[in-house]
Amino acid sequence: MFHVYLPLLLLIAAYGTSALLIRRMIAIAVLDTPGHRSAHTRPTPKGGGVGVIGAFLLFLVPLRAVCGLPPLTMEAGALWGAVTLLAVVSWLDDVYQWPPLIKLAAQSLAALTIALTTLPIDGFTGIPGLCATLAGAVFWLVFVTNAVNFMDGLNGLVSGVLCLSFLCLALPFWPADSEALRLSSALIAFGLLAFLPYNFPRAQIFLGDVGSQSCGLLIGAAALSLATQGPVAFLPDLHAALLVPCLIAGLLYDVTVTLIRRALAGEAILQAHRGHLYQVAYRAGVPMPAVSLVHWSFVLWGGGIFALTALPGQREASSVTVTLALVALPQLVWTAFVLRRVRRHPIGRW
Repeated sequence: MFHVYLPLLLLIAAYGTSALLIRRMIAIAVLDTPGHRSAHTRPTPKGGGVGVIGAFLLFLVPLRAVCGLPPLTMEAGALWGAVTLLAVVSWLDDVYQWPPLIKLAAQSLAALTIALTTLPIDGFTGIPGLCATLAGAVFWLVFVTNAVNFMDGLNGLVSGVLCLSFLCLALPFWPADSEALRLSSALIAFGLLAFLPYNFPRAQIFLGDVGSQSCGLLIGAAALSLATQGPVAFLPDLHAALLVPCLIAGLLYDVTVTLIRRALAGEAILQAHRGHLYQVAYRAGVPMPAVSLVHWSFVLWGGGIFALTALPGQREASSVTVTLALVALPQLVWTAFVLRRVRRHPIGRW
């Protein structure tokens, strides 16, 4: 019976490894100095993602092996390599502050690597269809990677959202999931569970780009994995893939609304700012833990709504519309609350 517990033992080992690496990064103290858009007021170590991603990379192959999966398939190897590439570049950027184009190039290369090995390339009969699908997949991965990174500005917000999302993805009853996806999701969730006590409610360390960007890439890749597990190899199962946007709806909504608002106002959408809804709420006096907990609740709401609308017989096109509408409902309520809060507690331009 010992072999039955091996996966759990490896997950616990990954948790411990993540915690040890995080403590080491606190001691190394590569500091995040507060700026005009920062929520923290004193220099705080960053690079907690080294522990989270380091544990993921160290234990992915052994975990697959003890669970009876091929230790290193083309898809798993590409995921491992893409995450490694992005983590290394992100960590160097955390230390040396590289130009944005270098980060974008690393994100694009990592995304293309995952797309080429996840999508059913052999199922496409024409080059235009293949190129369009690859472009869409790369755009999705880069967008999610940056959305997660943009939202990583309050203690526990992104790390808690991602931890809950990956725990949900590790559950066995979602449509079109796979054992490989469940294992990788559980592994990254345990790494994030080790990180959370060091970041919420009071931060001893931040994820840094090495954590937020790499985790963003992984959660985006999970949607591609779900989309390609459908009954017809060359037809994406978009309903199954909708699970990931439902889980991280709070992050995607905030980033999308903020980009649209800034574009309509004629502002530079890629310039650093503090106009995200979560930042505005905090600046208007909403306690930091409360903002993070609101976003955690969005994950549970999104997962619950998807579970209800993904039941057998409920997977028609109309159910997708219903799912999106219901998932968006708390986002709209949150937006109205933040706007009302700002009217009562003006914060100036945002």
